[in-house]
Amino acid sequence: MSDAVSAAAPAEAAFDSRLSIVDNNGMLRFDGTVDSDAARKTITEAIGAAYASDRVSGGVTVDGNARPAPWLHGLAPFLAGFKAPGAAISFRADTIELSGQVSADQRGRLETLARTHFPGLRLSGLFAGQDGDADPAIAALAALHPQSPAHGVESALNKMAIGFEQGSAKIAPASLAVIAQAGQTLASMPADRRVEIAGHAAASGDPDADALLSRRRAEAVKVQLIVNGVNPGMIETLASDGGAATGTQADQVTFRVLN
Repeated sequence: MSDAVSAAAPAEAAFDSRLSIVDNNGMLRFDGTVDSDAARKTITEAIGAAYASDRVSGGVTVDGNARPAPWLHGLAPFLAGFKAPGAAISFRADTIELSGQVSADQRGRLETLARTHFPGLRLSGLFAGQDGDADPAIAALAALHPQSPAHGVESALNKMAIGFEQGSAKIAPASLAVIAQAGQTLASMPADRRVEIAGHAAASGDPDADALLSRRRAEAVKVQLIVNGVNPGMIETLASDGGAATGTQADQVTFRVLN
């Protein structure tokens, strides 16, 4: 790994330091970019203190254009308690995002850990809804049971307002918590239940591109449901009506329960 730090660039070229960490059944994978060798050393020492060297892979690069990371100070004590197989955590600017396959109990534990060691920073992704001010769709999905009728399951699924980054199939971090609840709910249902996800994209003037983006959005939601325990065979995906949509359906996904 090079110790070189690039020459300072104009302020408009600056970007936020970042770090991503994934706990894959006790094997830690990390990568990131920070502003200095001192920051990189802080990260590697924090990871080394929390995980055995033979269970860690990855690296951090140094770029002089990166802004200082406000999350460095709390990183070591946070990682000491992170241990959550299947979880992923990312740090950028003043935001900490939790994703992956994380149970409700683990989410609560990790939120407490994050609030303790990163006071004042914004918690995103699966941290959402842990403070009792949850999305109403989460409550509707949690109220379902394995024998809930198809129309009830479909109604609850369609209460979800799943957001995407503009022009992209990347799910907005704020939507990860409600999708996690949907995954846990669907995973508890009979194995022969079938759910169809239709993707939508605002019309761009290119029907083929709209259809492709719509299907990719449906597939992105399917992947997140599978991460949260849903059998892949339970879910079908499609791009609805050629992909383009208007009004409330634009840039969304909708659900249909087939049985």
